[in-house]
Amino acid sequence: MEEEIKLLKLKFNKIKKMGWIESERTDYGAIGVTFEKLIGVTTNDFEIPDFGSIEIKTKSKSKFDYVNLFNCVPTGPYYHEVDRIKDLFGYPDSKLNKFKVLNGEVFCNKLTKIGNKFYFKLNIYKNKKRITLSIFDRQNHKIEENTYWDFDVLEEKLNRKLTYLALINADKKIVNGKNFFKYNTLSLYRLKGFDTFINLMENDFIKITFKLGVFRDKKRLGKIHDRGTAFSIKEQNINKLFDFIE
Repeated sequence: MEEEIKLLKLKFNKIKKMGWIESERTDYGAIGVTFEKLIGVTTNDFEIPDFGSIEIKTKSKSKFDYVNLFNCVPTGPYYHEVDRIKDLFGYPDSKLNKFKVLNGEVFCNKLTKIGNKFYFKLNIYKNKKRITLSIFDRQNHKIEENTYWDFDVLEEKLNRKLTYLALINADKKIVNGKNFFKYNTLSLYRLKGFDTFINLMENDFIKITFKLGVFRDKKRLGKIHDRGTAFSIKEQNINKLFDFIE
């Protein structure tokens, strides 16, 4: 582990000295993909750490922004449970209103309005080892509580991917339509544990975000654009979930 940390620090310091670096990409994930390419990591969709045992999270903007920890689809009556939720409780896309979308942040201690008709809220049942999603109507009547995430699934994901975390902050600028990044700081952390994760969810430090949109290009028109069901925490609270490594 120490060798991995030393090597990552060495690679980061070389990149930092390069200053502004032009990215080949302009999409949302460009800041992370560009850094991974610079350190010789091939980007993939596997839920394993990026650099040996270390998961790398690269971000810009402020410490009050959320850091996406991992994605985890829920379980429920349907195999594709998020599709069921979207079909029943989603709302029309702003441009393609014949198609439904579902976007919203969900917490344990407050109701989140989704569209114009429904409210979402999380419940944690430690005896059942499960997080459930409660859905209410505008009169605050519970409609259902059939969607859930089991503790063992979440714990396995958390331990597999985030035992060690490297959080990298960068500046961004756009010149002639091209993205440029300057990688400034590298902070290394070790996960405290799953019990801490659950306690932070109970106190609204960690949220779940649904990100189900719809493709608008001609080739994929109307197809679901699922950008993941994300568990995330604000950067300013990262030390509540992780211990800083000197």
